[in-house]
Amino acid sequence: MMLLAVLAISFTACGNKTNGSTDYTDTMMLDGPGSVYEPLTEEDIKEQVLAYYNELNNVNNGEMKMSALDSIACTRSLLDLMKQAEEKSMKAIAQGSDAYFEDEGYRWYQGLGTPISVQFDDITDPSEKQVEVYLTLTWKGQEAKVRLRMQLEDLMWKINDFADYDTDGVGFRTDMETFLGLNNGAAG
Repeated sequence: MMLLAVLAISFTACGNKTNGSTDYTDTMMLDGPGSVYEPLTEEDIKEQVLAYYNELNNVNNGEMKMSALDSIACTRSLLDLMKQAEEKSMKAIAQGSDAYFEDEGYRWYQGLGTPISVQFDDITDPSEKQVEVYLTLTWKGQEAKVRLRMQLEDLMWKINDFADYDTDGVGFRTDMETFLGLNNGAAG
């Protein structure tokens, strides 16, 4: 619980430098006394994405749980879908069915382990407070191409969907909606 409080504070602090390197777990929230800073530049987006992936690397070090990272990095609507998919999966498992939603962190890993290094390939125009970020994630020489659909929520860039962009491009959100029967023609 203490770690979550510290992490929440670090995500709302102003940019912090330690030992000459950028600490990407800090996110700029205010631009002077009484004014609200809206992080709309590519640099702001990159810092936020790097903060999330740096925290992901801490998950496997035992410093953080995946659910805590999700709660910080994902939009409320994505978190709600994840909760619904988990609840439906738990019911299926309790009934002995194999009709459950399999995730196990795939949304973050895209088939890789940690620590992951992040390369930015492209970022769309964030002027509408939504943005698509295209990344190449690398782990031990293996690469995965990832598209993050992000939106500005609570003055932070939050992930609203994860998808491979070098394969089918179908996102995590669509997979969950299909599993839950929220897409046309999908069985629930």
